[in-house]
Amino acid sequence: MKNIIQISEASSLALHGMCLIAANGRRMSIHEIAAATGASEAHLSKVFQRLVKEGMVRSIRGPGGGFDLAKPPESITLLDIYSAIEGMPSTDTCLLHSGSCPFRTCLFGGFIGDLTERFLGYLGDTTLADICCKDGTSFVPKPE
Repeated sequence: MKNIIQISEASSLALHGMCLIAANGRRMSIHEIAAATGASEAHLSKVFQRLVKEGMVRSIRGPGGGFDLAKPPESITLLDIYSAIEGMPSTDTCLLHSGSCPFRTCLFGGFIGDLTERFLGYLGDTTLADICCKDGTSFVPKPE
């Protein structure tokens, strides 16, 4: 079954990987992140190189190397991460994308626009710190 909101595997890996680093509060290797997410190390490496290029994480080479956050978790929103991978999301709510609708009003009314607005609002209003710290306690991912 298809999801209503489609998030690419690359965006999902970026969001989950960044949350893991923030939650653990330390540098993490691709191997550790891949083990926690069940992702391919090769794919995860490509995603994280994009995050490095966008200034979201730093890459440290060598023994003890890996990735750490380039900014404090309270200053990184989920929209920042999503946009680093996908580009800024479109707010175009027309499913035909043709510029011309055969009907006077959209079949979905304002529902798709409302859903898009709520989704982007959540991504933009939620930081890594919001996810990692709930009720004053740190979120700790389940052990491997």
